[in-house]
Amino acid sequence: MSDAPVKNRPIYREFRNDLGKLTFNSKPIINSLSKKAEENVDDAESVLRAIEDHLRFTVPKYKLPAFYLLDSIAKNVGGMYRTMGTWRNGFDGGKRNLFPEFVLRKIEEDISRLKARAKETAKMVPESTSDDLLDNLTGMQLYAKKRALEEKHQSAQREV
Repeated sequence: MSDAPVKNRPIYREFRNDLGKLTFNSKPIINSLSKKAEENVDDAESVLRAIEDHLRFTVPKYKLPAFYLLDSIAKNVGGMYRTMGTWRNGFDGGKRNLFPEFVLRKIEEDISRLKARAKETAKMVPESTSDDLLDNLTGMQLYAKKRALEEKHQSAQREV
């Protein structure tokens, strides 16, 4: 998006007004706004501009639900909404970032650190034998409980 005038001012205003209700991670509100974005796909630029302005000017505690909304729109509506903006490349075809460069660097550093930590943790967890996510999670829970019991037992033995 740019600082150029909004193409469809009524859609922009309506969406900005509705975004004011998105003060927490509310699935019904996010679904409603995603549906409205889908109904106004021809005015995707105005919808995204409303979300961008909301992210830019709202207090920090209300930004995360707006990112959930963006995610929902990109996944469920797609089309123009996927190509018009991302958290990394910003809006207006990548000409302007949504976040300052130092924030993007920090996010990428945190992601790298978390990936490294996840790799280390994965080495400690036994490899799954199933493609079923629920089976894998259940297996990991059982493994974690077993490890906790072993550690508790070892701790009790040290005290004796």
